[in-house]
Amino acid sequence: MSPAAGPKRWALTGRIVTMAAEGDVIENGTIFIEDNRIAGIAPKGQPAPAGFEAVQAIKTGGSIYPGLIELHNHLSYNILPLWRVPQAFGNRDQWQNAKSYKTSVTGPMSAIALADDGSLLPALVRYVEAKCLVAGTTTSQGITLSNWSGTIHKYYKGALRAAEIGSPPDLPRAHSKIPDIDAKDWAKFNKELKSSACFLLHLSEGIDTKAHSHFLALRNAAGDWAIEPSLAGIHCTALEATDFGTMAQHQAKVVWSPLSNLLLYGKTTDVAAARTAGLTIALGSDWSPSGSKNLLGELKAAKVVSAHFGLGFSDYEIVSMATRNPAAILKWDGKLGTIAAGKFADLLVVKGSADDPYGHLIGSREQDIVLVTIGGRPRYGTKKAMQQAGASGEALDIGSSARLIDFTSPDQDPGIEKISLAEATTRLSAALGKLGTLQQHSVTMTAAIASGTVSRTGWRLALDEQFGNNVELRPRLDYNGSPTGPDLRAVAAAAEPLHPIKLDALTVVDDRAFLETLTSEPNLPQGLATAIAAFY
Repeated sequence: MSPAAGPKRWALTGRIVTMAAEGDVIENGTIFIEDNRIAGIAPKGQPAPAGFEAVQAIKTGGSIYPGLIELHNHLSYNILPLWRVPQAFGNRDQWQNAKSYKTSVTGPMSAIALADDGSLLPALVRYVEAKCLVAGTTTSQGITLSNWSGTIHKYYKGALRAAEIGSPPDLPRAHSKIPDIDAKDWAKFNKELKSSACFLLHLSEGIDTKAHSHFLALRNAAGDWAIEPSLAGIHCTALEATDFGTMAQHQAKVVWSPLSNLLLYGKTTDVAAARTAGLTIALGSDWSPSGSKNLLGELKAAKVVSAHFGLGFSDYEIVSMATRNPAAILKWDGKLGTIAAGKFADLLVVKGSADDPYGHLIGSREQDIVLVTIGGRPRYGTKKAMQQAGASGEALDIGSSARLIDFTSPDQDPGIEKISLAEATTRLSAALGKLGTLQQHSVTMTAAIASGTVSRTGWRLALDEQFGNNVELRPRLDYNGSPTGPDLRAVAAAAEPLHPIKLDALTVVDDRAFLETLTSEPNLPQGLATAIAAFY
């Protein structure tokens, strides 16, 4: 597949929902794109910017939004289907030790990552990037890679923007993964916070005292808090109004994953208290095993949860959590998050423009997406829209609609094989169908890595939800005891036998099992799953 050149100058017409402020909507306008940026915006009837006089705009007939920005996702796990959570838990350590979680999530992912013969890593990164793009997500968290000895780590660079890669100096890198050795040292941890533009950190995930203790661990014996304006606390479900007040005093932020919280704990973050304290709130789908399939789905979950618990968030505020707010948290708001001249052309076009612009996006389904651009380059859309934009790519169907998706990039990670989405789907489906065999190989490889005797070259997937690999997203700061987390070798040796799992579908429209599982989840409040399912 050859890279799509794409026009240097091109334009889109439609309802432009800038997200600069509530109500800042151009009902019929044109966005002019030059290279990777928005060159200008003009309502219908106004002249085009200089140099665009001869450009024939693509008439989308839809609504144009900033590309969706996600600040919480464990992308590597998004090949797995929704897990039916067996009970409500009090903190993250409890569900991580549940038998069905090990056989549905950590076991399969360990087998995929550690028994990889070199074919599964490229398949996985291709598939999970596609899962984001087909739902309008243009930025998410990165996919962590490691050499087989575990001594070198980096993030996969593909078509999707990664928060941890950014594009300095315009888009500073976010930090999220730090070794436990740093987490045990309060001063070192605090110093890293101070030097970061944005630090994405799982914080007090759970609802019990133990979960809350992880927040208290941010305060040292002298009473100083390791909380900085860079800190974006992911989840914060155990925090109370006074805790959010403390975070607000230090200008920290919150990343909310309502569906995942409710699936695991039967309760979600007190985002109303966070908003009252003045905290900026962003949204993240978490991952497919215990969350929405994508960020577009999490917008629906946020709306339903806000209505169910009387949180009072407007549709504009909810859409802000996936556009302008995460851009501000990343310190990217000068370049992304809203639609304005001079900003990068990361755009999402959705079919239709007759109703409320914010509720329209929340109510849109994957099959309603017309076009997705990143840095002015058409990456995904209907076959017609992509061809009109001068783009090419791999064909796929979403529902009954023909689409094209383009992964090619001149600076794509050269160490990872370039494969098609169709081939990625075939490889992953086959691997998930023989997990028992892969598990045997993964146990052997785990022991070799832990003992330092592994001799393989190349890159492997580094799982950020496992411990002992120096890339975990959840540092264990000491608080009334020692850091927690099992040894990787012990986990592998005591693993439950694995059985075949079906590859999670790219979209809800093509996945009847997702809604069936969602409506059977025992921890969701009455009627909540049905309300989410009604959007589809």
